[in-house]
Amino acid sequence: MKIKLVVIGMLLFGSTFFGYGQLKGKVFLDHNKNGIKESKEKGVRNAVVSDGYHVVRTDDKGNFELPGWEKQRFVTIYPNGSFNSEKRFIPITSKLKSYDFPVQTKKQKEEVNFLQISDTETFEYGDWVDNLKKYIKVHKPDFVVHTGDICYKAGMEWHADNLTEKELGVPIYYCLGNHDLVKGDYGEQFFEEKFGPAWYAVEEGNTLFVITPMMGGDFPPGFNHEDIGGWLQNLLKAYDKDQPKIFFNHDLLTDGESFVFKKNDNESIVLEDYNLKSWLYGHWHINMVKTHGASGVVSYSTATLAKGGIDHSPSSFRAIKVDKEGNTKSQLIWSHLEREIQIVSPQKNELTLNNQGEVEVSVNVYDSGSVVDSVRYSIWGKEGFNWESSRNTSKWKAMVKTSDWNWRATFPPSAEKDLLLVVDAYLRSGEVLHRKEKFRLEDRKEKRASKGEWSNLAGNKEHHPVVDMKQQAPYTMEWTANVGSNIYMSSPVIKDNYVLTAGFDDSNAENCFIVCWDASAGRELWRYKTKNGVKNQMVIAQDKVIATDMIGHTYAIDIASGKLVWDKDLKYNRAPGFITGLVTDGKIVYTGYSDSLSAIEVNTGRVLWQNKAWKGGEGTTPTMTIADNVLLASRHWGAIYAHDRFTGELLWSRNDDGLRFRDGVLSYKDKYLWVAEQDKLHQLDLKTGKTVHSFITGMQHTGTSAPIVLQDRVIISGSHPGVASFDLKTGKKQWEFQVDPALFYTPSYFSDQQQSLETTPILVGENLIFGAMDGKVYVVNAVTGSLVWKTALGAPLITSAAISADGFFICDFAGNIYFFKTS
Repeated sequence: MKIKLVVIGMLLFGSTFFGYGQLKGKVFLDHNKNGIKESKEKGVRNAVVSDGYHVVRTDDKGNFELPGWEKQRFVTIYPNGSFNSEKRFIPITSKLKSYDFPVQTKKQKEEVNFLQISDTETFEYGDWVDNLKKYIKVHKPDFVVHTGDICYKAGMEWHADNLTEKELGVPIYYCLGNHDLVKGDYGEQFFEEKFGPAWYAVEEGNTLFVITPMMGGDFPPGFNHEDIGGWLQNLLKAYDKDQPKIFFNHDLLTDGESFVFKKNDNESIVLEDYNLKSWLYGHWHINMVKTHGASGVVSYSTATLAKGGIDHSPSSFRAIKVDKEGNTKSQLIWSHLEREIQIVSPQKNELTLNNQGEVEVSVNVYDSGSVVDSVRYSIWGKEGFNWESSRNTSKWKAMVKTSDWNWRATFPPSAEKDLLLVVDAYLRSGEVLHRKEKFRLEDRKEKRASKGEWSNLAGNKEHHPVVDMKQQAPYTMEWTANVGSNIYMSSPVIKDNYVLTAGFDDSNAENCFIVCWDASAGRELWRYKTKNGVKNQMVIAQDKVIATDMIGHTYAIDIASGKLVWDKDLKYNRAPGFITGLVTDGKIVYTGYSDSLSAIEVNTGRVLWQNKAWKGGEGTTPTMTIADNVLLASRHWGAIYAHDRFTGELLWSRNDDGLRFRDGVLSYKDKYLWVAEQDKLHQLDLKTGKTVHSFITGMQHTGTSAPIVLQDRVIISGSHPGVASFDLKTGKKQWEFQVDPALFYTPSYFSDQQQSLETTPILVGENLIFGAMDGKVYVVNAVTGSLVWKTALGAPLITSAAISADGFFICDFAGNIYFFKTS
């Protein structure tokens, strides 16, 4: 019986039982594609082949010999830019005497295009699969890389059946993630059965693409640093040292400047010495781009296209272009969006002239499966848009792309007042999206002043979102402008007649701006380019706007002039980007996260204290809150932390009762802290952090919202399904207002048509003002929960409103800021 078991073991992928020896084979041009070496078919010289440790090139006749090693499981060919190999790997068995690879020639490219997907973590077919398939069919990338966390045996089985070269039409290469190491003889055994080797390389164009495994996970792997380090040394020797190289792994190798793989205590491989250009990874479920100092290596983290990210990064995948020198440019593609188009100017059949006395047209248009190549518009008066007039090509004008979602145009007004706007958006797929909007032109040029003070999220440092004024619906869109990139949770702030927000660029970290407009007219006054994207709440203090970008760089900018007053590098140096909202009391600004959490003097930029009490954890979206002399900070999947805001001393923390999973902002009212998490509302004692009262809401609270606490009731927005009012004592639901399903997903792991909110509703008089992930702005009566007014913008809204005396400002994900004037 023991002998039989040994024989069975030898026949499995792992061949360690029967020893190892030379592995021979041939690489040949298979002209007739029958997989058999014919006499007229020549061998391929200089093809690269590996046993998982050694890496060799074929001789003049296409022959190779590998010495073998004790952990050998496959003989793998590394295709180059001039040939394809349908058979990429052959499992090693005692029966095979020759490992032969038939290949076919192809034209070598100078530029390469590929897609990165990551952390799909599913065994189910979702809309994102159709998005991906359509994008591949339309744009024809050279290959797809999945950077790991296919997830457990069920996930790997599903992907092996549904995300293959046959199903997608292009090669797909899989990385080994921590959740892909599962129970077996060794952690990667099941991965190998479904996808083959867990580390290998592919040449395309002039660049070498290197797939590397996660070094640890749910179960111990069968390899170690010695194995992977030895393979890397052999791989890099087999290729020109100066050839551009792009690495893929489930995780980021380093937050620092130098990419060093440590083989053992005595040997390390400095990858930038071998012309490492980029490092692509997943794992964190975030979108982020970073250039690593003097090395110049660019790292790209891509969230999951199947669901919302851990730091609420939108569901997405990444398209990357590689030039002949190996330099990369990328574009994030937001998933779950199909043929979305919305005319956002004019709004509600009415339009006023802009500050220059022109008519301004704006359209939000997006499709996950196809880029929008162009958008054109035409304006029609009394002649009408009909069979004959539509043939007048001179009426059609091109619109200008201002962000990945928004297109704009301006034209001089005509004498006619009642007009028709017609828009056609042309997709690369060949589809045309067609929309019309009737409107009446209001030619007044004088805008009502919109001076105001809105220096923090919800207008105050306590984040209690109640404004003691009355406004009347319906609202009219007075003006709109675009930041030139996407806007995330950077809710607008107001100082006198200035209104500001910030944009981010997780594609290339290039179009990252803080922008200031004249609040009454929408005229852009200045923009300041930041080193990386500002994705969360800015604040205003001492006539300065203060913001911190994704890499922890803090800026204080004079609002009137747009000039930098001071900046501060928080030495953030973490893989999850900084996405926590700032808070200020007007003299001190609180920014940073983990051990970079800091109190900074607004006027001088001097650091008053820096956190030493806690560190680590994922990035977290809640904006920090000031409650009397206490600063409330957060660590995602960690805790709530209460600090003495003048000394930094940690007063208390809470990580029980679901509070460690909290995404919501804490609101301070009536000497208590109020916060919603998962399915519960908590009332906490400020001094001790202990729970005073709590109740189950029956909603999901994984959005970044703050509660509204009134005398006898509380209003809470949920990440699903909308906004609701509860009796404060009994927890009985009084009313619920549901929004529509999200256009794409941001709350962690949302993927199933949830009706998401990420914003804090603002109570203005008796009405709640808020935007939702369905692309609409709502005004809802806070007493009855009935709809008062709404308008569609066609792009998710992840910012809360900023209120002025005669209206409100709000931003959409397409990069647009809007001023809606009360009637």
